[in-house]
Amino acid sequence: MSRIRMCCVAACLIAFCGVPSLFADDAANPEPASAEPSPLRLLADRIQFVSLDGITHFRYVDNDPGKVTARDEYYKVSAVLRISLQGEGKTYLQARGESGRAFNSSYDYTGIGLHDRYWSFNLKSLFIGQRFGSRWEAQAGGIEYDRGAGTEATYADNDGWLEGYRLHYNAPHRTFLPDLISATVGYAGDFKQPNVFARMPRMGDENYFQLMARKQVGKNRDISAEFDSLQGIRYTREAAHLQKLPLIAIDELYAEALSRATDDPSFGWSGSVFKALDPKGRVRLGAFITDMPKGIFLKNGETIFMNGDSYVLGERMGPTVRFIPVKNLEVSLFGSGRLDSSSTPRYRGQIAVRYQFADLLNRVLH
Repeated sequence: MSRIRMCCVAACLIAFCGVPSLFADDAANPEPASAEPSPLRLLADRIQFVSLDGITHFRYVDNDPGKVTARDEYYKVSAVLRISLQGEGKTYLQARGESGRAFNSSYDYTGIGLHDRYWSFNLKSLFIGQRFGSRWEAQAGGIEYDRGAGTEATYADNDGWLEGYRLHYNAPHRTFLPDLISATVGYAGDFKQPNVFARMPRMGDENYFQLMARKQVGKNRDISAEFDSLQGIRYTREAAHLQKLPLIAIDELYAEALSRATDDPSFGWSGSVFKALDPKGRVRLGAFITDMPKGIFLKNGETIFMNGDSYVLGERMGPTVRFIPVKNLEVSLFGSGRLDSSSTPRYRGQIAVRYQFADLLNRVLH
């Protein structure tokens, strides 16, 4: 694992040492005299909003009859920003700022409902990336999880964080070999510390390792397989995402499985199906079922990882609905019910309204 970390660090040092000034003259290739773009224009050209979402939703959760734990209106603000430092994005800095105070939560209370208002916004991830040719890419810092072809149902919550190092090898269109191979080493933890700068000292505290291979089979079939180590506990995970299926009842499918191979072995899995009701996919119905043992992410009684909070652990199933009335505006409904006798929430239901501002801001910048 230390070799992977050293490779990523070396890559990032090379990138920084080689970053030219945005305002340096190119003496070897003089250009005809013309109006110089302003520093602000140069900076704007290097900025890209990967995503910028504003979401509000109403959520209901109860553990048992009469034991309601949530009946509230929430809000979420999430922005992923990428700044190109050199060579049309070959060297870049990426950051994710988001509401929410916990590893598996990016929502805060508006004050409408059972809980008092709480507003927060934190820089949850910040890392530098460097591409080497068309095959290799290194990342270091507060990086994002690589979920492969699967979802947060069997892996890290979409809102989670990780400090560490990653090395990608990208070789698409190989008949029998994976399109992507990635190795990641870092620290997964500090589940109640959303500030990336407070977690950066963990860069040397390695308790997480992932080796993943991913393959695109045709245009609409995506599969992945990986080996993971969390605090010395070994896992394997497989996932498939199939789209444009020639079936009457469904046209999209996720299937994923997680095996805990050591220290109280166990097995978890999840499946989701979807069907578009119109040719443009503006109205989409779906359903999911998960079975994730409650102890699959425990070590000595302590939680060492968290999957998506919408799915939690235990046996659950429920429906989903998505409606896109206009571009970048989405209305979704999600529900789930407990199938076992675990202490996880019994019923969960939510309706969310989401608007994606990234397209608008990128047009303004460029």
